[in-house]
Amino acid sequence: MSLVRFMRYTFSTTFLILVYIHLQMQIVDLAYQGQRKEARIKDLIDKNGGTFYAISKLKSANHLGDKLLSEHSGMQFAGGNDIIYVAANGDMIGNNDLEQALPVEQKPNILASLLSFATQAEARIRE
Repeated sequence: MSLVRFMRYTFSTTFLILVYIHLQMQIVDLAYQGQRKEARIKDLIDKNGGTFYAISKLKSANHLGDKLLSEHSGMQFAGGNDIIYVAANGDMIGNNDLEQALPVEQKPNILASLLSFATQAEARIRE
C-alpha cells in the first residue's frame, strides 16, 4: 500500500469522523434546547394556572358581593321602603296566561329524551 493511498484513507476517515461528531454535538444541543423549552412551557402553564385562579377569585360572587356591599360603597340591599305596590284590576287577577301558554299533551320525542335535548319552542298568536 502506498503512502498516498494510506493518507487518502486516513483523511477520508478523519473527515467522516469529524462530520459524525459534529452531527452528534448538534443532536445534544437540540436536546438541551428542547429541555429548556419544556421547562419554560411548564413555568408558563403554572403561571397561567395561578392567573386563572386569581381571575376566578376576583370574579367570584363572594368577592363581588364583598366589594359592592362594603362600607364605602353606595349600594345596599333592598329594604321595605324600596318595594313598590301596583294596583291591579279584576281582569288581571284572575287571568293566568301561563296555563294558556303551556302545551297540551304532546307526544314525547324519543330521540330528544335519549339525547336530553329540550323541547322546541313554539310561537303562538296571542288573542
